[in-house]
Amino acid sequence: MNGPAARLWYLLELVGREEVHLLGVSSRLFGGCGQVTAAWLEGVLAAPEGIDRLESFVGKFSRMQDTMMDKLLPTFLVAIGERSSTALDNLNLAHRLNFVTDPEAWLGMRMLRNRLVHEYVDDSAELAAALGKARELAGELSKTFRAIRDYVARNLPRREE
Repeated sequence: MNGPAARLWYLLELVGREEVHLLGVSSRLFGGCGQVTAAWLEGVLAAPEGIDRLESFVGKFSRMQDTMMDKLLPTFLVAIGERSSTALDNLNLAHRLNFVTDPEAWLGMRMLRNRLVHEYVDDSAELAAALGKARELAGELSKTFRAIRDYVARNLPRREE
């Protein structure tokens, strides 16, 4: 199978792997952590494994967010007969179709991703707040991915092996 359906199924498999990795590292990083605080973060950063887990979480969160917003969502919209447009228009359309809960949260996710990836944050409280928000938004990524995956499984032809 070639074309848009094959690309959609490829992206679903890719994001599925990204979700598994994000949930795994999230569990290892935040396991046992209630609220993400500056004190908790300083404890994480005191050990090399903690630093590695933090870097891994930020990378996997960013990768899944990028793949979903820039690739999966536009491909999915085209596959269901809609027009792909700007990221904001795609988010608003996906919201009207009940696949995205809050387009503004997704835009905030993009800004959060940029902040975590491209800026070095010196203030532990500020970084802890950003990580807490990323942790919360990882759930939105999973929820949206699963809604799209389940819809495609029910309504679009499956890729031939």
